[in-house]
Amino acid sequence: MSNNQQILRSEVVLEKYGKALAGKTVLITGVSDDSIAGELALQLSAANPKLLILSARAEAKVAGIQDKIKSAKPNVETRFLNMDLSDLAAVRDAVEDLKDVSHIDHLVCVAGVMFPPYSKTKDGFESQLGVNYLANFLLVKLLLPKIRAAGSDSSVVIMASSMARQGKMHFDDFNFSDGRTYDPMVAYGQSNAARVMFVKRLGEKLKAEKIRVFSVDPGAVQTGLQRHCPPNFLDQVDDWKKAGAMVDMDGKPFEIPPWTTSSEGAATLITGMVDPTIADYNGSYLNQNAVSDHELHTHINDEGNWAELWELSESLTKERFSL
Repeated sequence: MSNNQQILRSEVVLEKYGKALAGKTVLITGVSDDSIAGELALQLSAANPKLLILSARAEAKVAGIQDKIKSAKPNVETRFLNMDLSDLAAVRDAVEDLKDVSHIDHLVCVAGVMFPPYSKTKDGFESQLGVNYLANFLLVKLLLPKIRAAGSDSSVVIMASSMARQGKMHFDDFNFSDGRTYDPMVAYGQSNAARVMFVKRLGEKLKAEKIRVFSVDPGAVQTGLQRHCPPNFLDQVDDWKKAGAMVDMDGKPFEIPPWTTSSEGAATLITGMVDPTIADYNGSYLNQNAVSDHELHTHINDEGNWAELWELSESLTKERFSL
């Protein structure tokens, strides 16, 4: 479906489909002034949702976004949710804090970490796998009853990255030998491959309930996500582009995405939430506002790997996720 790919501003997607968001409750993770999640919250507020639950590690991170929403759309309620994705106990506490929320129409998992020095989460997982993937596995599991309560056309949308195309799950050594074999780019690729495979299986399981499930490549957007990148990272990306296409895990070439705005980065998340034209492609990977499963490599498309990842995730989170 590559012919359907196009970079769009969030405003364009909302003009087409934004009416579906009126009166809805949306939970967004990773909100801050310099994040795609923050831009997403601002964009969604224009569609008159009932409640935007804005999650971050500290209230100060979301305060600026809340102020902007209150100024532009005073009738849209916002709520801060404290959640540290590097601590599974904190994820459970955050879900408990939502016990007064009867349903969640859209769960959008945007928070993540990219290329940090080697470290482990509180639960002992390599930080990128723990924050980018395992915390989302647990969060979706715990919030699924509220998403089901919202009924059909509710959604789970999980941020991924074009780096999934160079990523795989290292099932035998997902912690990179306690850092001895750690490469931040390889670990980032692993966490994003895990996100995409999780969405593949979850989408398959929830298809009959008409709960939308998509993973999203937002494109290349300069945000706080790049805070761990080396000082010359942007120059390095330019060098990669000049060198030509990169190759995925199957040796298939692909182009490095162009730099885009935060509005354009948030647009494909909104597409995943509400675009009715992709409803029959549950579990798919989206890029540039279109179903882009043709971009995925063999390891990600292997249903045996989906099952192995699911079982490993249940074991690591100590949470049975039966559907």
